[in-house]
Amino acid sequence: MVQHFKPISLIELLELKKSGFKTKEPCFHITFDDGLSEIYDTVAPILMKRKIPATFFINTDFIDNKNLFYRFKASILAERVEANGLLEVTFNEKEQTDEFAKTLNIDFNEYLEKVKPYLTILQVKELINQGFTIGAHSQNHPLYCLLDEKEQINQTLESINYLKKEFGLDYSVFSFPFTDDGVSKSFFKAIEPQVDLTFGSAGIKKDSVKFNLQRIPMEKNELAEQLIKTQYFYCFLKKLFGRNKIVRH
Repeated sequence: MVQHFKPISLIELLELKKSGFKTKEPCFHITFDDGLSEIYDTVAPILMKRKIPATFFINTDFIDNKNLFYRFKASILAERVEANGLLEVTFNEKEQTDEFAKTLNIDFNEYLEKVKPYLTILQVKELINQGFTIGAHSQNHPLYCLLDEKEQINQTLESINYLKKEFGLDYSVFSFPFTDDGVSKSFFKAIEPQVDLTFGSAGIKKDSVKFNLQRIPMEKNELAEQLIKTQYFYCFLKKLFGRNKIVRH
């Protein structure tokens, strides 16, 4: 990717915002969601070696391994009882995973202590000292379209303010857990005074909210070059039919 696109930092991206994201050369900024410990152990060393800046988005309820994402809980349960249907549990049903765990004598706190799947405060501070940037990914990773707007705003601003206070950040960025699909214009208007940039994951698309940038998901088992070519192809087709822009209501 670096053969065709220049890697830029979040700070450079925030500067580009002032010009309406006009660039002299193709560039990219790489981000990672969920704040998993692999960021510190595996990802950051690779990025540092290749001199590629990145932003790591963190769920503030999970930092220091204080709690566990409900999908992770469901995965642990599904593995124990060989019931893949448990993986379909929703955010609003997350309490049921705790009840089910009790019947199976599964202790999620013990899992957190033993496995330590999330970044710690000390690790985040070290990542910042290494030149990386961090952002909020909500408090506990809900699907935003299932929340009322008041809770959407609370999840967003509480997680941002926690990180700013804990780590002395002078910027405020946020990435939506799962997707920003269905999030209203009034939500963005409410958070705009306290947020520099927000990030969705709808691929190469424009957004009617100027400070909400869409990202290309890279989780597929495909080379980055092929994924990006496919995204540009879809973008071209959608533009022909006037469907390359997300319009908020």
